[in-house]
Amino acid sequence: MNLRWLMALAFAGTCGAVPSGQAAELLRLEEAVTRSLESNPILAAELAEVRAAESRAERAALPTQFVVGGELENFGGTGAVGGARYAETTLRLSRVIELGGKREARRALGTAEVLRQRNLADSAKLEIASRTTARYVAVAAAQQQLEFARERVKLAEQTRAEVDRWVEAARNPSSDLRAAEIAVAEAELAVEDAEHELASARMTLAASWGAIEPDFTAVTGTLHELPPVEPFEILAARLPMTPTQRDALLQADTIAARRRVAITSATPDIDVSIGVRRLEALDDQGLVMSVSVPLGSRPRANLAIAEADAQLAAVQLRREAQRAESRQALFSLYQEMRHARTEHDALLEEMVPKAEQAYALTQRGFEAGRFSFVTLTQAQRTLFELRERSVDAAARYHTLLVEVERLTALPSGISP
Repeated sequence: MNLRWLMALAFAGTCGAVPSGQAAELLRLEEAVTRSLESNPILAAELAEVRAAESRAERAALPTQFVVGGELENFGGTGAVGGARYAETTLRLSRVIELGGKREARRALGTAEVLRQRNLADSAKLEIASRTTARYVAVAAAQQQLEFARERVKLAEQTRAEVDRWVEAARNPSSDLRAAEIAVAEAELAVEDAEHELASARMTLAASWGAIEPDFTAVTGTLHELPPVEPFEILAARLPMTPTQRDALLQADTIAARRRVAITSATPDIDVSIGVRRLEALDDQGLVMSVSVPLGSRPRANLAIAEADAQLAAVQLRREAQRAESRQALFSLYQEMRHARTEHDALLEEMVPKAEQAYALTQRGFEAGRFSFVTLTQAQRTLFELRERSVDAAARYHTLLVEVERLTALPSGISP
């Protein structure tokens, strides 16, 4: 399975929201995904099912077994056959001789079932890795939002101190000081909210590998590095080869293998036995042989073939419907991801720099007495709202990229 987004995310460095005064235990994305895959019980169950399917396939490929049996007749009766004088003892060896290629058909069915179960295990890996990656992105975004919230508190406190000086100098009204204190309180509440969001995101990520409490302090990476995505048509061309889409093909192969088994069952098997019979009355032995053939095999085989044909038709219809739905889902995700990138780039390259310039100009104007405190706080608010929006857009892009990669990821051994 190609988890391409692990490299595509290209996280480098550390998101800045590491709690101050603590030695951060950093977690990398690859490590988080590896831990999730190693400890997830659902994946372990799927791998156990693979081993079970392999054992069934190996058992089904075995030839029919020999049967050893014995019979004791004409003993313990009444009159002349009382005791064991006229007893007849038979030792028999029997075996069913399969005709019509039944063993080969069973072997093909076992192989098809193993391949499908391995594909289901691939799908489980893909789902676990995708979910863990999305949770990792959520932690990275929460770290960055907390960093912004703490920076906002620092600026609010600096502004409050400056307003306090101007109020003492009778340049500004005391109402500005009250407003500055409210701004500090709001910024502190924003920090508390961001801390809760980060704690929740960290707990959710740790649950991916079964940890009760987060065993890391921060995740590495910067959300603002947006990896490029391939054109839509290239991604859509992978859909028939993905584990989700391949499941329908493998299911059809399994049903077709069952159909072959049903076809072979139309040819009856021969049950042959040979043995030695001991005749006590004659004090002699003789060979015995029996052959039996069941009747009525073809009508039963025809019903099994008709069942398989109906199942194949149903799988084909569902596959056609799924193909159209998967392409539409991929197209919607692709468009949303492009929009997220456009928004992120516009915010980071144009809007945020202009907001920073506007804030710097407003700050100097406020210090010179040309702008009011309300104008300054509005410039601060605009700047931080745009920064937060840029993080949200980046996180949305990465999350959508994870989903696109999940829809188009290829199984092991298959190249795009």
